[in-house]
Amino acid sequence: MSAASSPGLPRPSSGARLKKGLLIYNPTAGQRDRRAQMSALIDKMRARGLELVNAPTQGPGHATQIVREFLARGVDLVAACGGDGTISEVACGLAGSSVPLAALPGGTSNVLVRELAIPLDLDGATELLSEGVPTSVRVLLANERPFLLWAGAGLDARIMGNTRPTLKRWLGRTGIFVTVASEFFRYEFPRLEVTVDGAAHPATFAVVCHARHYAGDWLIAPDASLASDAMDVLLFTGRARTSFLSLFRQIQLGRLGHITRGLAEIVRGRVVTLRSLESYPVEVHVDGDCELATPVTCRPADTTVQILVPRKS
Repeated sequence: MSAASSPGLPRPSSGARLKKGLLIYNPTAGQRDRRAQMSALIDKMRARGLELVNAPTQGPGHATQIVREFLARGVDLVAACGGDGTISEVACGLAGSSVPLAALPGGTSNVLVRELAIPLDLDGATELLSEGVPTSVRVLLANERPFLLWAGAGLDARIMGNTRPTLKRWLGRTGIFVTVASEFFRYEFPRLEVTVDGAAHPATFAVVCHARHYAGDWLIAPDASLASDAMDVLLFTGRARTSFLSLFRQIQLGRLGHITRGLAEIVRGRVVTLRSLESYPVEVHVDGDCELATPVTCRPADTTVQILVPRKS
């Protein structure tokens, strides 16, 4: 993990301090290999006085490990390019630190950048490394695993766990829907008990939401906020596949029909526990990565992370 060289580019004036930064990215996120693009970004920022260490990830959890290693050495800024999972790992590694994060869209859905009105094009988002202003985002915990956006129990977690990375890379969101088509008809609608601030609720599918959007620009929880220490929990209790399809269709349309038509309800709380009432645990995804299984308790952490956003005009 060494910074790329750029012998022909202008350097900052000799009196200026060269800031130290870290560029973490998933080299295979989205539908392209980003190594050359990231090297070009490093050259561009060096000319602006920011020296970025080139730090591609090698697998799940590696982004957090890289952040913690370099925080101990001292950095002024961390940039992360990848999907929501990669950016979430970086952000959680920075939790409690004053070092700001520049979130660069490079994944399939890019929900975090949408939530914070960060440009969806890489060039526009890159400007935040020098022009962005920090905003506080509350970190949540699923058991002891930090997250920022959601924790979901049921079909979505199973889909994310069974989606082949090659399909996702080659086809983007279409690759995920290939897995949806096979898993949907096998989904058994397991019985869940979701306890929100001590009150128990039945469900066959549940999403603990800290973000308004889901799977891209789909609107799932209109009142959720990344700055809040509360979570909006979407609860679906049906077992009919037609109702389940309608639920996701309404979320996709973004008109809140999944709530107004009674397909699901949203309950707000600060401590949420997901339990399986079946004889087996149910998969739980955290920020799009299927890493856990019930029982899982979600609660706010005591820390925030500073993420760079566009300056308000």
